[in-house]
Amino acid sequence: MKYNDYKDKDVQETFVLINCHLGKEQQVVKSLQKLRGVKEVQATHGVYDVIVKIETKTEGELNETVRSKILGLRPVTSVLMLQSE
Repeated sequence: MKYNDYKDKDVQETFVLINCHLGKEQQVVKSLQKLRGVKEVQATHGVYDVIVKIETKTEGELNETVRSKILGLRPVTSVLMLQSE
């Protein structure tokens, strides 16, 4: 059995790679941990500063979370979304 066989079919997993202002990574991590649908958050070293795994039930909920809530955080400068199949 594959991993996806165990997933809730009504839930869409999305990984969001985030760039933010230098030195603001932990502030972004703490803010993201408070958001509904956020399952994991990690500060990283490399091209992206933070990676977050979110679970949503609708495309509208995903857009609201990413566009309004994540991009609405002042230190966040850009995001890249990767949706799992």
